[in-house]
Amino acid sequence: MDMLSQLSSYLSNPNTSLNDKFLNICLTVKSAIPTCDRVGIWLFSPDHSEMVSLMCVDELGKGSLGEQLSANTYADYFSHIIKNELLVASDAKNNEISKCFNVGYFDVHDIHSLLDVTFMKDYSPLGIICCERTGDKTEWQLSDIEILKGISTKASLLISNNVSNVYFS
Repeated sequence: MDMLSQLSSYLSNPNTSLNDKFLNICLTVKSAIPTCDRVGIWLFSPDHSEMVSLMCVDELGKGSLGEQLSANTYADYFSHIIKNELLVASDAKNNEISKCFNVGYFDVHDIHSLLDVTFMKDYSPLGIICCERTGDKTEWQLSDIEILKGISTKASLLISNNVSNVYFS
C-alpha cells in the first residue's frame, strides 16, 4: 500500500482521535519529505485574518498546537498564500514573501526554508500544511511539492469535515 493510501486508511478510522490524525499527517509529511524538519497544520480564521496551529511536529518529533499568527503582522505571506495556494521558499529569510517571518517566527524556531500548500473547503482556503527546514536551507524538489499537494488533498477532507472555527473566538 502506498503512502497516500495508508494515510487515507488511517484518517478514515473512526476510532482514532482527531489529534492523532493530525499527528499522523505531520509524521507522514516528515517521512515523505526527508529535508523537512518541522511540519505544521494551520487553520485560517473565517475571515483569513489569522491562523492557528492545529498540530506542529518539530525537528525533535515533539508535537504542539495552538500557536497563532496574524495577517496584520505577516501581511505579505497571508496575501500570497491565500491567492496562490503554494509557497516555495528555499531561502525563506530572503524570500520577498516569507521574510516577514524573520522576526517573531523564523528566529524563534530557527527556520531557513519554507514549503507551504493550502487545503480547501468549497474552493476557499481553509488552512495550510507547512514544511519547514531548520538549522540550514534546503532546495525543495518538484517531488516534495507534489507529495505535499497529495497529502494536503487527503488532509483537507478530514479537516473540512471535522474542524469548525471553534479555535477562534
